[in-house]
Amino acid sequence: MGIVDRMTPFLGGWQGTNKLRLMPTDDYQESAATATVTVTAREFVTLAYTWADGGTPQDGLLLLAGTPDDPAGATAVWVDSYHTGPSWLALSGTVGEDGVIRLAGTYPAPSGPDWGWQVHLEPDGARVTMHNIVPGHDPYQVVETAYRPA
Repeated sequence: MGIVDRMTPFLGGWQGTNKLRLMPTDDYQESAATATVTVTAREFVTLAYTWADGGTPQDGLLLLAGTPDDPAGATAVWVDSYHTGPSWLALSGTVGEDGVIRLAGTYPAPSGPDWGWQVHLEPDGARVTMHNIVPGHDPYQVVETAYRPA
């Protein structure tokens, strides 16, 4: 199943709640969230979203694609006003048999080895989670956004 077919249940306008924490011992901070999911150029899906950090509006965009040589493969480019800074993050991964799209990428740490980032999309459940991967530690969830139709 291609990325457009897999994301079909998630197409349209959404609203919900974004939960953010920086460290695994922190409490989640909640904010209102919106998302618009569309098919772009026939073979791509965009997820444009908004949320807030301490009352400061934030937004992001995930451009998803399949992979030509692997029907279960997925790739993406991600930008977020809070998380990715002035550059984008390239992600790659798979569409699992459970329908969850699991993407991962790395970014440079202030010092030492690169850190990692995971984005999981659950189109059937209208849910997005994001995990930070610090070298030498287990991944931990940083973001959880649950949506309902707008």
